[in-house]
Amino acid sequence: MACTASKPILNRLPMYYHYLGRIPYRKSLALQEDLVQKVKNMREFDSNTPDILLLLEHPLTYTEGRRTKLLNESLKQKLTEMGSDYVKTMRGGQTTLHNPGQLVGYPIMDLKRNGISVKCYVSYIEKTIIGTLGDYQLKAQTTENTGVWIGNESKICSIGVQIQRYITSHGFALNCNNNLKDFELITPCGLKGVNMTSIGGELGGDQSKVLHQLI
Repeated sequence: MACTASKPILNRLPMYYHYLGRIPYRKSLALQEDLVQKVKNMREFDSNTPDILLLLEHPLTYTEGRRTKLLNESLKQKLTEMGSDYVKTMRGGQTTLHNPGQLVGYPIMDLKRNGISVKCYVSYIEKTIIGTLGDYQLKAQTTENTGVWIGNESKICSIGVQIQRYITSHGFALNCNNNLKDFELITPCGLKGVNMTSIGGELGGDQSKVLHQLI
């Protein structure tokens, strides 16, 4: 079934954007949990509570989703020795990473009030990222696997969300100008043979300003 709604998602209630800079993953997790709880509490009294989009970067951090199989202890030890944090989360998906140069977005949105399903919400994120990449003359697409891709085997944006009583958290991670070698220790999103790419990697040259141009 196609994702349709009575109004375009971005033309509904106001959405507040906050750029937080580079912050530890665990700090952003606590912030999301706090905001989700506030939205739950406030919507009982105010049906027009605005949605929120947190934009940020993280230092090198590997995270597990709900579908992640347990990593072996030797790999966890190696990640720790690299100076990486390692966090188990309640988002959808499997293992991925965040690192400097990657734009991370965490929408805190009431799906019930906006009248959209979880499937359509993920689709809207994918379409928004595809449109953004089009501004850089990059032809991106979706596949049978969640996320945004350049071709069928190069993934440029990962998506993993959590829904609590219709309130969203977690979100997307768009590779802008980050170190893609950090992905080599894991099987990104549990997909074997997938090549991770970035805006900088696709365009070539010095693309160090890409992330800040997107904010």
